[in-house]
Amino acid sequence: MTLLRRLFLPVLAAGLLGVTGSEAGPPSTAFEPGGKAWVASAPSPPPDTVRASADAGTPLILPLPKSLNEHPVARYTLLRGPALSGVAGRSFTWIPEGAAPGIHRALLQAEFGDAPPDTLVVQIRFRP
Repeated sequence: MTLLRRLFLPVLAAGLLGVTGSEAGPPSTAFEPGGKAWVASAPSPPPDTVRASADAGTPLILPLPKSLNEHPVARYTLLRGPALSGVAGRSFTWIPEGAAPGIHRALLQAEFGDAPPDTLVVQIRFRP
């Protein structure tokens, strides 16, 4: 008999029978709560993120990068954004009329002449 077979069979039998060599009974601390709750942190924005701030009553005009990942951008298209936002040439525009305070995001598609399209996130901190 090989060494592996000599070790495997007793371990398998002990596992099937529930014999572990310790005292029987439920574990005393297996499911007791810890001292401090763990809270997941907010996900970090993707690397292709442009950050800006906007104030109530003031339209935002944000110049967009001329290139992404070393590729010149031919044009930007707005995929998703807050109400009254858009893209004009190489600028993102937003009129924050009636917007709630906090973080707002817009998702833009960057098109290149010689590479597949990429996305750009515009993250705006809006203050009332």
